[in-house]
Amino acid sequence: MITPVFASTVFGLDWRDALVVGLYLVAMIAIGLWFKWRESRGGGTEEYLLGNRGMPWWLVGIAYVMTLLSTNSLVAVPGEAFNHGLALSLRYLLAPFVGIAIFYLFIRFFFRSRVFTPFTYLEERFDRRVRALGSIAYVVIRLFYLALVLYSSALVLQTVAGWAVPASILVIGIVGLVYVYFGGAKALVWADFVQFLLLIGGLALIAGVCISRVDGGVAGIVRYALDHGRGFEAMQQPSFYELTPYVRLNLWLMLFVTVSDRMFFASADQLAVQRLLSTSSYRAAERSYWFSQLITLPTMLVLWFLGLAVFAYYGQHPVAGTRLTGDAALFRFVTTELPPFAPGLFIAACLGLIMSTLDAGFHSLATVVVKDIYGVFVNPRASEEQQLKLSRVLIAAVAFVAMALAFFVAVTAGKLASSFLETTVFWISFQGLLAMIFLIGVTSCRVTGGDILRAFAGASIVTVITLWLYVEGRGTARPMSFLFVAIPGEVALLVLGYLPALWRKRLPPEKTAGLTLFTLGSSGKAKPPSPSSP
Repeated sequence: MITPVFASTVFGLDWRDALVVGLYLVAMIAIGLWFKWRESRGGGTEEYLLGNRGMPWWLVGIAYVMTLLSTNSLVAVPGEAFNHGLALSLRYLLAPFVGIAIFYLFIRFFFRSRVFTPFTYLEERFDRRVRALGSIAYVVIRLFYLALVLYSSALVLQTVAGWAVPASILVIGIVGLVYVYFGGAKALVWADFVQFLLLIGGLALIAGVCISRVDGGVAGIVRYALDHGRGFEAMQQPSFYELTPYVRLNLWLMLFVTVSDRMFFASADQLAVQRLLSTSSYRAAERSYWFSQLITLPTMLVLWFLGLAVFAYYGQHPVAGTRLTGDAALFRFVTTELPPFAPGLFIAACLGLIMSTLDAGFHSLATVVVKDIYGVFVNPRASEEQQLKLSRVLIAAVAFVAMALAFFVAVTAGKLASSFLETTVFWISFQGLLAMIFLIGVTSCRVTGGDILRAFAGASIVTVITLWLYVEGRGTARPMSFLFVAIPGEVALLVLGYLPALWRKRLPPEKTAGLTLFTLGSSGKAKPPSPSSP
């Protein structure tokens, strides 16, 4: 009998899967160290935060996709198809087309001058107070979001790989921190490229194995799913087309949320906008965005198909005594049906999606704090060297704060986890308010900074009341839809924001030149940020 060279398991994984995951983690760290080694001594914040605005458009397009995808997409989309069918896929199919239209609504304004964040636009269009409001609100919203991504991702890895939640948080957070801290924007974008290849390889492998195991192949999967209620049945219900906040899947709620999300990503979300700003020009950013949407659509179609494929497989090969749900079915298939090394590839793909979102978050929050808060309100005369040093410190600080918050949730999971995870409703609701501020900015020549501040205060009150009603309605006969919670506040901000324009004259031309859709051609070059106005 030959004694195996390797232990049968490493950290709860088969040694072959552990090898794949280990190689992936080493590669991520190596990317960061490589770009640190190549970094010139003269590089400043433009090099570190935006890759010297010279990243290839196709590479930025891939990084944009990976930044906005997450383990929620990898797990929740197949799980939705497995449990409920394809009705919700309408939102994902519409998203790229909505996103392209909204790209032309906002992005051009961020290329008027060499800005680092979209919040510079808020000062140019309104005043410094609105810039402060937008940047501070964004930092708070995204910081809590990163903590929740860390914790929820650790739960996914606990299910897939059997890792302890604290260990997962530590591994994900520290490895991601290392390659972003040392390598900056270039390391982040190239790491996203590697992670994209892993994702495509993992999805193709899982789908291929499913197809080979289901009678009839692709046609058999589709036929079985449709015959067993996993098609578009929800769209056949009258309630799907009613304007109501009390239906799980509703056409109007899906459309509103899709538009709102894409507005946020293309206006106030530094996490996404920073990718586009790392290209050389508006035209390059345009190509990057189109390319990202061309990639997104087939990727999402594969995820929806994967859910149907796993459903068909377990329909034809049921597990005795077990009633599988979507998430559990996918994990079970990965761990029991894939050939050697493949489960490790899937875990590496999960880690890639997690770290793409987290690291872009670390990077973007540091950028906003340095450029919109420290450089404007704390030390406007800070040198490039001072800002660069602070950027590195802040990336580490953001990472450790996010990990600390995630650890807090893990330790108190028995008492506070569910209520803490419900705070995802809060950041989704308030991120929409930021998007509406940008919408008013580019579509009105009459609204002032004071109008925006008052509108945001009123809309925040409406949002808090709606959130209270949402929580109170949970467990009742008519719970409020999760998709509805953000809508009242966003509508309130638009109404309160536009209302003064009914009686106010147009602002002086120099205050809106080149800053709205109606004044695009009225300024030949960028106007420097204006001082705070009354």
